[in-house]
Amino acid sequence: MGMAIPWLIKEGIDAIVQGQHSSLLKYPLLILGAAVLQGLFRYLWRVNIHGFSRRSESDLRDTVFRHLQQQPLSYFQRSKTGDLMSRLTNDVQAVRELLGFGSLAVVDAAVVISFSLSFMIIIDPWLTFWSLLVLPPIPIVVWLFGSQIFRWSRDVQEQLSSLSAYVQENLSGIRVVQAYAQEENQIGGFAAVSSEYMRRNLWLATLWGVFWPLMRVLAGIAAAVVLWLGGRKVLQGSMTLGEFVAFNGYLGMLTWPLMAVGHVVNQYQRGTAALSRIIEVLDAPVAPPYRQDVSALPVDPVRGAIEFRDLSFAYEEHRFALKKVSLTIPAGITCGIVGETGSGKSTLVNLLPRLFEPPDGTVFIDGVDIKKVPRGILREAIGFVSQDIFLFSGTVRQNILFGCKDAESEDGRALEESAQMAQLLPTLRQLARGFDTVLGERGVRFSGGQRQRTALARAIIKDPAILVLDDAFSSIDTETEEAILNQLTGFIRRRTTLLISHRVSTVQHADLIVYMRDGGIIEQGKHEELLARKGAYYHLYQRQKLVREVEEAKRTEARG
Repeated sequence: MGMAIPWLIKEGIDAIVQGQHSSLLKYPLLILGAAVLQGLFRYLWRVNIHGFSRRSESDLRDTVFRHLQQQPLSYFQRSKTGDLMSRLTNDVQAVRELLGFGSLAVVDAAVVISFSLSFMIIIDPWLTFWSLLVLPPIPIVVWLFGSQIFRWSRDVQEQLSSLSAYVQENLSGIRVVQAYAQEENQIGGFAAVSSEYMRRNLWLATLWGVFWPLMRVLAGIAAAVVLWLGGRKVLQGSMTLGEFVAFNGYLGMLTWPLMAVGHVVNQYQRGTAALSRIIEVLDAPVAPPYRQDVSALPVDPVRGAIEFRDLSFAYEEHRFALKKVSLTIPAGITCGIVGETGSGKSTLVNLLPRLFEPPDGTVFIDGVDIKKVPRGILREAIGFVSQDIFLFSGTVRQNILFGCKDAESEDGRALEESAQMAQLLPTLRQLARGFDTVLGERGVRFSGGQRQRTALARAIIKDPAILVLDDAFSSIDTETEEAILNQLTGFIRRRTTLLISHRVSTVQHADLIVYMRDGGIIEQGKHEELLARKGAYYHLYQRQKLVREVEEAKRTEARG
């Protein structure tokens, strides 16, 4: 419809010049009709093409997020959260702009150029030839600027990721920043990162600022050539005034596609740079897939017998964290694991739910290699409270029910029982909204001990066959810890429990105690047996006993 308008103008002008008065009504109405249809179709194609780009953006974002959910824990240990957030938002948006306006401009340019050139050739092939002589430099300009624009577009996106990561880390660690009075230093650091982001953007804008005017100059030269040569042909009578006006109209229509070439090149470079960063995420290998073959699984529910067979494990590019560990934990018993910092205690239990992948044939549950167990089934059987407690920003209720959405009965007894066993219920009763109290980001409204008790309630309500408490009482005082362990006595007796702690008092009543050092097990047995050996466990017990006696003496003296 747009291509028809210059032709209708040509016919109308020539008819008026010839004195056809009816043309004063006929051609304006035809032009108006073409313009209305053009507007209608332009609306429809913009809705569909931009709608397609929005749906593609949504699909791509969902795909990236799903892929991140399937990454092993080691991937997040070497990736910055802010950088991943930038790729999931800014980079996906850049790809959407390429698919939306970029694809629309390409289709528009292809149609307009082909139709305009066809009509220009019909009107005057010789004038078309001279007007297009200035166009061949365009591919050269695009080639010269394209690689630089791509490089700086990628640099801009990477710097934006660094900016996002800097902000995310500072806001997450705002307590540390303020506690050490480092606000001004962090502001200075942010200013440096932000200035670099501005510098890269300005240089990219400079490239774009040179590129775009070059397109306009080339289009202006073509218009000047047509005015000079076409005007002479009109004066000579070899071209009608209507043909001259239509020719200029079609040449003007060529101007926008040529301008769009520059814009599309810019968006293409930005979009492909962003897409390459997204592909880096999607190319990262996911965690070993869920095994669909369940023939090796026991028919009965998981009982909780655990066995480590000659297990050695190393993190990426690090020394071995575990060395030839062999340990058998019968179902239904409580196993305490103690040892020095860095001895491998947390690594050992992190392999159990496959947060890190152990070697084949080294970790077994109920006699089955955990690598053959579907990960969903494996993790449903394990209640895990790690030493690094994470709570979501929702309510206490949502956090406790996070891994077990159907656990709460109509009267909330399961929820209250789990909170009671974790010694969290007295705290909640002092809050106006109780279980519906909003915790804020990372549970900021709760103290360290309250967060640990919330995480413990989250594991208890799951009613797992295996309960792992990895230093779960480190932020809780001894009295509260004893109260929790007393409440958990009946609960623990019905399942396999692994207690990891630096306190002997936490594990002394366990059925089996394991002492680890430098990634290996050096002692194991019951509390009385280990004390009788007077080895590493005995010396740890004596040191902690002495510390307790000194602290008790200080408290007695203070009261006196």
